[in-house]
Amino acid sequence: MAINQQCISFNRCHVANRTCPKNHIWNNQICRCLAQHDFGFSSHLGDSDTSEGFHICGPNKELDEETCQCVCKGDVRPSSCGPHKELDRASCQCMCKNKLLPTSCGPNKEFDEEKCQCVCKKTCPKHHPLNPAKCICECIESPNKCFLKGKRFHHQTCSCYRPPCTVRTKRCDAGFYFSEEVCRCVPTYWKRPLMN
Repeated sequence: MAINQQCISFNRCHVANRTCPKNHIWNNQICRCLAQHDFGFSSHLGDSDTSEGFHICGPNKELDEETCQCVCKGDVRPSSCGPHKELDRASCQCMCKNKLLPTSCGPNKEFDEEKCQCVCKKTCPKHHPLNPAKCICECIESPNKCFLKGKRFHHQTCSCYRPPCTVRTKRCDAGFYFSEEVCRCVPTYWKRPLMN
């Protein structure tokens, strides 16, 4: 790629012998200091499309001949970074906006570099589903919930179970039936309709 002569003449510096910070070098073509590691010369000049652009702009950047400015390669724009990220124009990389550190996530959470936020990375057993707000596995049953279902609560499995009736009445009075839920005769109007 031949550099547009207009860019070269446009960028003639009006300041001579510009002083640059440590590890930087003055570039007369773009009239600014460049980090020395960004300002390299390829051993195979001419063949590469980007070799001249690399000398002027450094890695990950190319010369925009319309504006004579170094821009990020491949049309990388702030809008291409996605949510929670912003474009670092110096490195042409999408970086997290919130500057969170992995240590700032708190217990049971990990920093997801792709999402730029703390996320819960916990696997929970069947009866202890994940509560994402607290990032803990929580039991969905309780002794009261089980009691209302006519069952008992089993702490180890966090589930309700129905113990078998130890005493079974052979017959119930008229208007009553034997309930497996409470192991006694109860009024027939308590009977729940069968669900299909």
